[in-house]
Amino acid sequence: MTPNHTELQIIHSKTIDDDYYLYIKLPSNYHESEKTYPVVYLLDGDIAFTMAWSTVRYLQYGKHLPDVIIVGIGYGSLLSSEEENMRERDYTISKLSDKNKTGGGKQFLKFLKNELITFIDSVYRTTPGDRVINGYSLSGLFVLYAFLNEHESFNGYIAGSPYLSLDKVYLEKLVKESANKLKKSEAKLFISYGELEDEANYGKPISDIVGNLGQIGFKMNNLDLRIFEGGTHFTCPSEAMVYGLKYVFE
Repeated sequence: MTPNHTELQIIHSKTIDDDYYLYIKLPSNYHESEKTYPVVYLLDGDIAFTMAWSTVRYLQYGKHLPDVIIVGIGYGSLLSSEEENMRERDYTISKLSDKNKTGGGKQFLKFLKNELITFIDSVYRTTPGDRVINGYSLSGLFVLYAFLNEHESFNGYIAGSPYLSLDKVYLEKLVKESANKLKKSEAKLFISYGELEDEANYGKPISDIVGNLGQIGFKMNNLDLRIFEGGTHFTCPSEAMVYGLKYVFE
């Protein structure tokens, strides 16, 4: 059984040769109108979709958010405990020596850009170019990687507590290589972490990347760095989503 105004789609990626479960929340009046809608692409969809479903409703009650289509991208574990979660394969940038299925971020980005967005735009009434991507922790790392590589694919990027420590040097290199495009970008970037999170893995790498973006001339009024007082890694996912969505849709 799926929640009200929600559809389940399964898409096979030729790029990755794997199936993805798409949990799609439509506006309540979607089928009674001809309007087009912004799309929120939600990574870690198996665990984050129901949180996003409720978060969006609260923000809409407060008139902080327009009607949107939510696309939760998952592996099926929301529906069955037998499905394998492949987030370490898809959201990591570097190939980790102690794990075989890692380092697939580049391929996953190709899937998003060339297959998934095309599919969603062809099936649903979406507003062209009005897309947001949301991720937390490892998927927050991927959001930042996507921003530095394909900052025209989305106009809003929400990276909650991105785990940058393993890829900090590579990401700093990407900032420099993409400097000319980033200076012209109008995309909005929201980054957050909890005050009590590990400084070496979160606080310092995140602050350094933000500093690097400022140095190359990224429009800093399009960036919101939020540190949640008293926050830990597992208390901040909902806060990152709430304030991230509010910021990119302002």
